[in-house]
Amino acid sequence: MSGIDIVMAVTDREAVMAEKYVHFDEEIHQYLLKQFGNDPTFHLLLQLDRYETRIIYRKDIPNLIKICHNLSGIYGSEDGCEPLIRNFVKELRNMCEEALKFKKHLYTIGD
Repeated sequence: MSGIDIVMAVTDREAVMAEKYVHFDEEIHQYLLKQFGNDPTFHLLLQLDRYETRIIYRKDIPNLIKICHNLSGIYGSEDGCEPLIRNFVKELRNMCEEALKFKKHLYTIGD
């Protein structure tokens, strides 16, 4: 599957070696761009590029948690039709909280 893998790390080397990741599928990314592309609330998540590697520093992770919270409010219903988005948001929020706990950054690694 193409998309972006998000990993926790402090250094580039650690990011490359990371085994635990959250996959931001290209289809989910495109869907969310259609829904919220002009909304600055979601900019940090939606401006990620699947063709590059980027660092989301610890100071920005709380903003990503807020984005996850907002998306959970929209797609959080168990009977909703967006289980892939719901699972992605849950996994990403958990990774964000873990990154803060262990004082790590998030690296986004594209295809």
